[in-house]
Amino acid sequence: MVQPITSPRNSQVKYLRSLRLRKYRKREGRFLIEGIRIVGEALSSGAPLETLVYAPDLLTSERARSLVERAGQARRLVLSGDVFRTLSDRDQPQGVAAVVRIEDPPLTAIATSPAASDGALLVVVAYQLQDPGNLGSIIRTADAAGATGVVVVEPSVDLYAPQTVRATMGSIFSLPVVRLADGTALSTWFEEVRAGGVPLLVVASSTHAQQVYFEVDLGGPLVLLIGNERQGLPVAVQENADVAVHLPMAGRATSLNASAATAALIYEAVRQRQTSTPSSSGEAGENPD
Repeated sequence: MVQPITSPRNSQVKYLRSLRLRKYRKREGRFLIEGIRIVGEALSSGAPLETLVYAPDLLTSERARSLVERAGQARRLVLSGDVFRTLSDRDQPQGVAAVVRIEDPPLTAIATSPAASDGALLVVVAYQLQDPGNLGSIIRTADAAGATGVVVVEPSVDLYAPQTVRATMGSIFSLPVVRLADGTALSTWFEEVRAGGVPLLVVASSTHAQQVYFEVDLGGPLVLLIGNERQGLPVAVQENADVAVHLPMAGRATSLNASAATAALIYEAVRQRQTSTPSSSGEAGENPD
């Protein structure tokens, strides 16, 4: 039986702890995930899991213990419960974590993903979001709705930060999530998709838009542009859109957070795709300022 590491000063433990910081994730090309559900999703999705980290005395369920067997060829690192707690930001850690290799897919991966096989392209572009909960929830919603992929335009909250990854609930491993250093590649990609015969509609979400989101035909190949929580989308990005839409606010609240607004837009697109009489098509008019 392998003896667990009992010192928090162990070099391997220090390495794991360093992956909680963005600069080390970037340098190492690795990130740390924690918890039964997300480790299970990583294994089920065939994610590039390199090391399974676990504390036997914290594995209180059969489901947790089975992950150790499912890890295949991944290296195992056994820690004591006390040492594992130094890696965790949970009040009650479940005793299982993993080191996963970062594999940044290109934009072309979106068009070739399984969800794109029927031609119903549905892509969410998260433009410079700063809240990990918003970005993680958007990825989770996109996955739940069967979207083709998510594009994260930086500078933004780190896609691989523990809070972001946790908010995805494992969906980060289920669909292509592409990172772009800036938005300059987007318009070129739109043109390339259209040149391939895809009648792509690019829709910007804006509180200043004239059209309501359910007045626009979202049933075809679609890209949704979602802006920064405080500043929205830059004017130059909005000019790349065919149409801008807003969500009507009937109460005292004047806006929704980015993830809630995105969920409404995504599921309106899903609804229109599932009905034989979609909402009337909106004309691509002038973009808001």
